[in-house]
Amino acid sequence: MRKRKVASNPNEEIGDYMVSPVLSVSSDTPVQEAAQLMESKHIGSLLVKEGETFVGIITETDLTRKIVAQGLQDKNPKVSEIMTAPLQTIDCHEPIVDANQLMANKRIRHIAVTDNDAVVGMLSVKDLIHYYANPRMRSW
Repeated sequence: MRKRKVASNPNEEIGDYMVSPVLSVSSDTPVQEAAQLMESKHIGSLLVKEGETFVGIITETDLTRKIVAQGLQDKNPKVSEIMTAPLQTIDCHEPIVDANQLMANKRIRHIAVTDNDAVVGMLSVKDLIHYYANPRMRSW
């Protein structure tokens, strides 16, 4: 996965911190297969596609709250049964602080990043930490 070059401007754009390319699965993918992909790639979410359209996201939180907590492991559910939809997005040219605010307000840890309405990357809380943990980035 590629991270964009980090500049020292405190008004940096989301695109400077997003991860690309986006990894996704089909909505009819078994949840166990999606979880194995997330584990093998060391990521906390996958976008969900129906055809060429992104329709949702499956996250570690979905796996724990909707599979483990409800005892659905033995039922072999499909991603479409537990994904979070609709997909929340934010434009790559918005300031990184706007992503932090939106994610906090929506109580989400992953958000799809768009450019001209096309999904081009993902931003996670971990990516925000890179911004806030680097003191040279802050203007305050």
